[in-house]
Amino acid sequence: MSEFEFLSVFVSIIFGISVTHIMAGVMRSFYRGERDETILVLTAFLFLVLILNWWISYTWRDEPIWSFERFLIIIIWAVSHYVAAITLYPPLASGDEQPFAHRRHWFLWAFFGITITDMLQAWAKGELLDPWYYLPFVSHYAVLSLIGIALRKPSFYRWMAWYFLLSMTLWSFVVRRFLE
Repeated sequence: MSEFEFLSVFVSIIFGISVTHIMAGVMRSFYRGERDETILVLTAFLFLVLILNWWISYTWRDEPIWSFERFLIIIIWAVSHYVAAITLYPPLASGDEQPFAHRRHWFLWAFFGITITDMLQAWAKGELLDPWYYLPFVSHYAVLSLIGIALRKPSFYRWMAWYFLLSMTLWSFVVRRFLE
């Protein structure tokens, strides 16, 4: 088993558990009759981020030299996605039965962590500035997350959720396909 295969099994488990967790959270919300538009849009957005970054993890397959630092960065990057899934839909055992409106800032902090670790993994791969528009794109998500945390306005959260989903959809299906 190669170093990449060893790492990809672990990363795939983390991403798979994250996807499973948000799917279970959505079903639990529907079952309870909770239909908050913002959380549903953020769920679609996080699902897309999870799938896209799971796919991105495969680009490490041709890495000729592995180090513990790279291994650790990729693990932390993957775990940050799981943390975001947990903040979006806390486990039942946590006792957090508050509506999403009371914990939105936790999701934004977790997503801020995803942006930072995503930049770290791109840097570790030597692709932080390749393509040139990657860093500004990911950085603007970090800035918007911090603004959302500071503002704490439901109307901004709603706008930001839709913006995140639409911009990530455009990034995933247009920019990455036709500009790279």
